[in-house]
Amino acid sequence: MESCLQGLRKGAWSSDEDDLLRKCIHKHGEGKWHQVPLRAGLNRCRKSCRLRWLNYLKPNIKRGEFAEDEVDLILRLHKLLGNRWSLIAGRIPGRTANDVKNYWNTRLRKKNESNSLRSKNETKTIRKVKPIKPQPQAFKNINKYSEERPTIVK
Repeated sequence: MESCLQGLRKGAWSSDEDDLLRKCIHKHGEGKWHQVPLRAGLNRCRKSCRLRWLNYLKPNIKRGEFAEDEVDLILRLHKLLGNRWSLIAGRIPGRTANDVKNYWNTRLRKKNESNSLRSKNETKTIRKVKPIKPQPQAFKNINKYSEERPTIVK
């Protein structure tokens, strides 16, 4: 993606800018982000408009503390998927990838690391297993045209 061009506004969004962006999205719909700044009358780049909408202004975004079941799901999905925040957030309704990533980095990462260290430090009794090695066997030489089957010689 291209970065914001020179001369465009950067930094914090004002409530007026948020209102302009909301009205534009409600009127024209999501998508065609290259047209949004012009249609909304914003002095922002398309990437900035898209990220502002997807991470903060979209109506179905869930705000506030994460529920216990959401936290449990994040832990299990992170163990399965790693730092693939979009995939994890896609399985938690109303949460953005950015919210999930920030929650992980501020609250869960240390908790997860201490749990994995604790499980590594637990004493486990491992029984030593002796591997079974195959023993070579010799076959009795026979005429390849005879109907007699080869036999194993010990």
